[in-house]
Amino acid sequence: MPHRPPARTRPHTALFAPLALLATLGASLCLPAAAEPVRMRSVDLDSVQIAYREKGKGQPVLFVHPLLTDSRMWLDQLNALCETRRCLAPDASGHGFSSPLTYSKVDSNRYADELLQFLDAVSVKQPVDIVALSGGGNIAALACAKAPGRCRSLVLISTVLGSDNLDAAGVRYRAENARTVVIEGKDTLFRRFNEYIVASGASLTARARYKTMLEQTSYETFVAFLTTAQAPATGDIAPQLRFPVMFPVGQGDTVLTPALAAKAVARFPDARLVELPAVGRLLPLEAPAELNDALSRFWKDVDTTTTGGKR
Repeated sequence: MPHRPPARTRPHTALFAPLALLATLGASLCLPAAAEPVRMRSVDLDSVQIAYREKGKGQPVLFVHPLLTDSRMWLDQLNALCETRRCLAPDASGHGFSSPLTYSKVDSNRYADELLQFLDAVSVKQPVDIVALSGGGNIAALACAKAPGRCRSLVLISTVLGSDNLDAAGVRYRAENARTVVIEGKDTLFRRFNEYIVASGASLTARARYKTMLEQTSYETFVAFLTTAQAPATGDIAPQLRFPVMFPVGQGDTVLTPALAAKAVARFPDARLVELPAVGRLLPLEAPAELNDALSRFWKDVDTTTTGGKR
């Protein structure tokens, strides 16, 4: 007589049927973009591999981080704005998880070309909305000037556009910081930057993420940045950028103060100023909800302008 396995080892179809049905239903459901994780990806350009974070679908938005940080600067924006936007935040070469720096000085024009190559590599064909902070804003402005048809709108946070090189005192100060970071470590430099980068009321979480990004930036990148005396030539770019531009400015920003931001706005054909109270330079970290709201309202206006009121 054939051997039959004990009843307890047989598949219990009555039990597994509901589970199979749930699995099928789960696979067919489309989760909201906000419920999905931020994806880490990488893409090869001409001479470097670029790591980037991506989330959401829709009108593409390119987030450009300041030098000495990385795309984690924009995590709150990627998670909050992904329902209607394809949010892309690359790590510039020499930063984050992208290829290390292979040249001894920072070249903003090279980084601008890198941004345009990145857009090609991730198959972004239509004009993008760009959001950039500090030196990332100079890079973004250069990219827009090189290829104005690639940019639909531009948001510049604590970005000083100019073409003047550093004076002798500025060169010495930066060279001192370069030596300090190599000999004494990044924590010493963080303590200096922390005095003016964020407002006094900035949260510990905001300071912690900023410190994490600084600590994970290579020493070679610090030296290249701090020993570059030539500022990017962006002083004459403003009149060329004939698409909507917004300057969100923290009232506690000690570099691009609200008064200086108002003067910068006047140089653009189509620009606006938005003031955020009690925050410093790092708006994406210090006031993410307020910045996200300002971005959403700005893009809503841009959508209406560029589509003639049709979504």
